[in-house]
Amino acid sequence: MAKRETEEWLWQVGTDLQRLGHELSRGRPSLATGKFWEPRVDVVEDQRKLLIRVELPGVKGEHVGLMYVPERHSVLIRGERHEEEAGDGSHGSYLQMEIPFGQFQREIKLPDTPIQTDQIRAQFRNGFLLVMIPKQDRVVVRGTITVRKG
Repeated sequence: MAKRETEEWLWQVGTDLQRLGHELSRGRPSLATGKFWEPRVDVVEDQRKLLIRVELPGVKGEHVGLMYVPERHSVLIRGERHEEEAGDGSHGSYLQMEIPFGQFQREIKLPDTPIQTDQIRAQFRNGFLLVMIPKQDRVVVRGTITVRKG
């Protein structure tokens, strides 16, 4: 093998290994790692609420579970995206596969602020799961403190 061919081959192998390492570090492919894949998440805070926006295209609402974990003050999102068949009913051979299927899980740590856990609401909109978490109003108690003479 000529030197140039060897260098090109090594470059291609290195590129493939780099891509595989990147995919594995992102939780993909799930069959190779045995782990859940993790959807992308945005967390937004304003004066009255926290909003968690989870990117879940192709996932149906009945395949998603949402739970508040008080010990860690976090929200746990679990579910599954099912692989769809090609338009003609066959699976075919993949030439490229970047969209993860199967079970997913993501735990989002919330900021250190009191929330109203009984008022948490979630809905799907345009491929996103939107989780609205109302904050509790902070109660300021004012009073007089008596100082005793010692």
